[in-house]
Parts: sequence; C-alpha cells; structure tokens
Amino acid sequence: MSPKKVLYLLGVTLMLGMFAQNLFMPILPAMQKEFQTSATMINWTVSIFTVMLAIMQIIYGPFIDRFGRKRVMIPALILYTIASIGCYLVDSIYGLLFFRALQGAGFAAIPIVAATIIGDLFTGIQRASAMGTYQMLLALSPALGPLLGGWIGGIGGHSAVFLFLAICAVFLVGINATLLPETKKNQATSSGGFTLRSFRNILLHPVGASVILIGFSQMYAYYCFLLFLPVQLTNQYAVSVEIIGLVFLLVSVVFIISSKLSAVLQNRWGTRKTLLVTTGSNALAMFLFMTAADVSFLLLVITSTLFALTLGVGMPAHTILLSEVFEAERATSIGVYNFIRYTGMAAGPVVGAMLLEWGGVWLEFGMAGILIALATLFARQKVKRTVANIQVEL
Repeated sequence: MSPKKVLYLLGVTLMLGMFAQNLFMPILPAMQKEFQTSATMINWTVSIFTVMLAIMQIIYGPFIDRFGRKRVMIPALILYTIASIGCYLVDSIYGLLFFRALQGAGFAAIPIVAATIIGDLFTGIQRASAMGTYQMLLALSPALGPLLGGWIGGIGGHSAVFLFLAICAVFLVGINATLLPETKKNQATSSGGFTLRSFRNILLHPVGASVILIGFSQMYAYYCFLLFLPVQLTNQYAVSVEIIGLVFLLVSVVFIISSKLSAVLQNRWGTRKTLLVTTGSNALAMFLFMTAADVSFLLLVITSTLFALTLGVGMPAHTILLSEVFEAERATSIGVYNFIRYTGMAAGPVVGAMLLEWGGVWLEFGMAGILIALATLFARQKVKRTVANIQVEL
C-alpha cells in the first residue's frame, strides 16, 4: 500500500475503534435500568475502559518498538474483538465491566501504532500534513459516535450497540491483517518492556518533557471544558438538549478543521514554533472562555470555538516532535505521552468540579489557563536551549 492509503487505513481503524468510547454514551441511563444497577456502577463502564487505555500505553509502547507495529497491532485487535463480543453476550454488570476492561486493553494499541507508523512513513512537511489528516479522522469519532449510538441504541438497546462494535472489530482485524504493512526499521532499540529508566529518559529530555507537560495541561483543560459546557448551557442559559448538541457539533467541526491547518503553520514556522504559538494561544482562549462563560450565550459559543480551534491546530505537533526526537523508541515515547495525557483527561472532570464548587468559573478555568500558560513558558525555555545546543554543535 502507498503511505497515503496506509494513513487512511489507520484513520479508519482508530475512528471505528474509538466508537467503543463514545457510541453508547446516549444510552447509559437505559443500560442502568436494563442491568438493574446504580449510576456509579454504570459509569464505571466508561471509566474502566479509560483506565485500561491509559495503563496499556506504557506497556504496548516498548513492545511495539522491539517487535514491530503489526505484530502488536493484530493480537491487540483480536483481544478487542473478543472483548466486544463478550460485551454483547454478557448479562451482568460485573461481566460487562470485565469485558470493558479487556476492550480498553485491546483498543489501547491502536493510537500508539497509528502515530508510530505515521512517524515511520512520513518526514518533514508530509509528516505534518499526514498527522493533521489523522487528527481530523480522529476527531470524527466523538462527533459521530453519540449520534450513531443513540440511533442504534434506540432501535435495539445496548446489545445492538455492542453487536455493532463487535462487527466493526472483526472488520478491523481482517483489513489490518491483510493490508497493514510492517514499518519497523531494523535498528537497535533498548526497549524490551517498560522500565522506569525509559520513563525517566523521556521525561527528562527537553522536547519530551515539554510535549508531555503541554499534552497533560491541555487535556486536563479540555475535559474540564467538556463537562462544564452542557451544565453551563442548561443552568445559565436554559437552552434545549438539541441546542446543546448543535454547540458540541460546532466545536467538533472547528476541531476537525483546525487539525488540517496545523500543516500550514508548521510549513511556515516549523514544528517547534508552531507548538509554542498554538499552546500560548490556547491558554489565552481559555482565559477568554473564563471571562465570557457567564456573560452571554453568544460569547460562550464564540470563545468555545476559539478554544477548540487553538487546541486542534497544535495537537499534531505533539506526536510529530516525539517522532523526530525519539526515532529509535518512537512508540515508547508516544506511549508515555499518551499515558500522562490520559491522566489529564481523568483528572480534569474531578479536579475541575471541585474548583468550580469552591470558586466558580474563574477558579476552575483560571487554574486551567494558568496550567497551559506555565507549560508554554516551560516549553519555550527548553526548546530555546535545545536549539542553542544544536547550533553550538554545528
């Protein structure tokens, strides 16, 4: 396959795989009734998937570097398929939680393998463009998943949703086993499994530390934003569920479009400057959202789209920089980055809710904006020092 076709194969694989995260969101209340369980237990079907997704990042990464991309991807997809079938067949909440954990463990390999293969196949501005296309396809899943899941669940309940996921999983195993190439080069790598030393080396590297800190801060702020937005639209502006859905659709569309703009900026400024400018702009957009949230519905929507725009346009630069700097251990670095980034996703809703209760919108999003701004300043110092060292060596 040509690199472009491989890119679209990876994008479709991740988009369909991510449906396991968001497809059944609209039918969680119905699932609670069907399984005759508490809201806490049914919410764990979402949380346990995310927990396994985060943990497996630092397990898969080193093995992908050592054994190859496809040799890890296919067994992981098979595990994902078995788990999806189990979710469809099971009739107890505890059985569902078990298979959801396995589903998260199987799915976890897809984002690392995809980002790693893009780093293998593309270089320079082509890598930036490819990563933008990949991020665009990635953003389609949360935009389409809830709509599709609500329609499927409305027809056949939660079992129909998990049956759809199982069918998609079988399809993904088939096309990846047949078409996905092995792109690992025959180069030396120290990865034989996750070690604290590999974790330490990536975190202490100037670029690694900068990208990982930015990824954590932005995902923390993003998930604070995602959970706050529908509550604010309902309580402050009393808009309908349909209007809330349209606002989220607008934010998703802006995020999708902004991913493709990233390549244009990287071609003009370079990846490092793009990272700094977009992250600083994202901090500013967070502060604007903070000041506008209680002022008017229109300003809330405008600042929400600005936040999504500045977030989406900078995201492809993260994995591009990691791919460039950690060439021999590309998957390991992306795994560590994803692990800490997903930790930010998990922390955002919990910490954000507490800050909102203690000090309102200004405390929650003021702290989020400060966190992104500090990450930008840290990255600016580290990147400048790295560039200076390279110039001295030349």
